[in-house]
Amino acid sequence: MNNNLKILIADDSELMRIVMKGFFNKLLPSPIITQASNLNETFDLIRRESFDLLILDINMPNGDSNPKTVIEIHAIQPNLKVCMFSGNDKSLLEQSYYDAGAIGFIQKNEKMGSSAEELLKLLYPN
Repeated sequence: MNNNLKILIADDSELMRIVMKGFFNKLLPSPIITQASNLNETFDLIRRESFDLLILDINMPNGDSNPKTVIEIHAIQPNLKVCMFSGNDKSLLEQSYYDAGAIGFIQKNEKMGSSAEELLKLLYPN
């Protein structure tokens, strides 16, 4: 798996950021993880530095992340892999985000760790 993968975790919940950071630290040899707590901060960070993967919550302060948000992010960093992260019903939202260019959708539930692992295996096969 990719060493020094640069990951941005954008979620308004500090607990969710800590949990996802823990999963990536467990699954990757030496990830470089940055965190954002709202949408404005997320855009500020992707304008200043490049990332390999963005884990993006849908419902956040300063605006929710809708499919148009994914398109706007790709206008700034075309190669950034965006994975949605939400407690909202995945089955209702997933396809619209994929259509906008997201590469994954992690549902906030007891399967988050295995979903993160599956995502990494898909993106960065051995």
